Amino acid sequence: MMHIPVLNQLETRTDWVSFFRRERSYAYVQQPLCLIDLQSTYLQLTLLDNEQLDGRSAIKYSLGSRRSVEPAWRLIKSCNWQLSVLVTGLNTLGFDSNVRDNSFLQRHTDLTVRKFFAKDKQIIAPSLIGQITPTTHIPSEWNISSVKSLLSHKQYKDCIYLPAPKQPAPMKAILLRLIDSPQSWTVQTSHDGSLLLFYRNKGIVQLTPDIKKPVARLRTTG
Repeated sequence: MMHIPVLNQLETRTDWVSFFRRERSYAYVQQPLCLIDLQSTYLQLTLLDNEQLDGRSAIKYSLGSRRSVEPAWRLIKSCNWQLSVLVTGLNTLGFDSNVRDNSFLQRHTDLTVRKFFAKDKQIIAPSLIGQITPTTHIPSEWNISSVKSLLSHKQYKDCIYLPAPKQPAPMKAILLRLIDSPQSWTVQTSHDGSLLLFYRNKGIVQLTPDIKKPVARLRTTG
């Protein structure tokens, strides 16, 4: 599982230099709330909100050039190194006409900017996972809230995907469904201590709680 860093901001040149020097320039930013990803010579920004449950509804911008990341870097510089200014400027662009006619990009003729919806359902606001605390002990009675903790922090083992036992269980998708519609789920405890999760009375997954030091999903950095 990839640990996605959470940055407080990208509002100074020092912030950006530190971001670009990462082994992978990929992180959540808290203000403005977004997912930022440098892919080759293109910088991609996925705008989020604190209720984001399905990444396919998130607006995504891609800016850069086929030859170099330099055009994107110059645009960031022209925004005084402030991600908040960059996002505000991108949101003013009219994509129903020639984007280059917009004053925000007048000096950046070698820069390509695209706007589209993100395709990854599993992109959600970091706060939705960050607020789920790990389980520290076996509860007297399991409920959906405690199961979300198990799944969010990978505190389980011997996982079986009941609709297709030979296939890996799509645990990220299951966690998203638990967050999105907890009222549709129920949990039962088997005699051996394993848990059975049901979605609308249909068995979905069986797993065994493994209460250990959790795997950190998100970590906040400066």
